Amino acid sequence: MGKDHQDLLDLKTEIINGFHPIEQLFKIMSKQSEGIHDDMTRSCAEVGLELCNSFRIKLDALLTTQEQDQEDDHR
Repeated sequence: MGKDHQDLLDLKTEIINGFHPIEQLFKIMSKQSEGIHDDMTRSCAEVGLELCNSFRIKLDALLTTQEQDQEDDHR
């Protein structure tokens, strides 16, 4: 594993760790809404969790593209 690859993995880890509290908030909101009839909390939690999932997918795609570009530059 090259230094550039490790740098991208470290960057991804840092970003996800920074984003983790937000994701946890949405998970807590979702769990809390199960026991009550609060459609607003449940809806916000669902939207938030979907945005978190989308963020992870986009982050993976971005870093994969960046990694491929770096590999191409080294050839």
